[in-house]
Amino acid sequence: MRFEDGRETEEIYEMEGIAGSYFQNLFSTGRRGNYKHLLTGINRCIFEEDNSWLMASYTKEEIRVALSELGPTKAPEEDGFLTLFYQKCWSIMGDDMSSFCLQHLNGGMDISLTNKTNILLIPKIPNPSNINHFRPISLCNVLYKLMAKVIANRLHVVINKCINLAQSAFVPERLISDNVLLAYEILHALKQQKMGKK
Repeated sequence: MRFEDGRETEEIYEMEGIAGSYFQNLFSTGRRGNYKHLLTGINRCIFEEDNSWLMASYTKEEIRVALSELGPTKAPEEDGFLTLFYQKCWSIMGDDMSSFCLQHLNGGMDISLTNKTNILLIPKIPNPSNINHFRPISLCNVLYKLMAKVIANRLHVVINKCINLAQSAFVPERLISDNVLLAYEILHALKQQKMGKK
């Protein structure tokens, strides 16, 4: 592995330092800006009724449903347990898991202990020597993914109110390929008009 100055190392702790420094710089910002100007011209799409529902306290049932929707063999914990373990042992540990998640989601408990992610580095090229020759894949732990899924399930109900009808990606029952077909039809219609056909 090479340092930024071109020196090479095979020492594990130095390679860890290179990777840590690289991704710290890549995924962090030095300052926080004022981003309010980005919202000018965007119409309000969430009104009081939806907002009240979105801001309501999360429930144990929402935790259970979200857990059942997670892929059973994805995102192992640091100790190696898969989502499947938590799904199968819900009757034993569901109360504890729910309590933990609800303390974070409803009580604002510090999430830093849960927000731990393993980063897997996939080589972009054969025989990589620089850290930027790797593609990072983040593997979040099960509890963190579970809480994210609970929040996503809440947002799922109102998200279609917030996304323009022309937007196709990430919206249920809309396909990104629809835009390709639409573009083709528009180009075809324009071509026909140019040729004088109706």
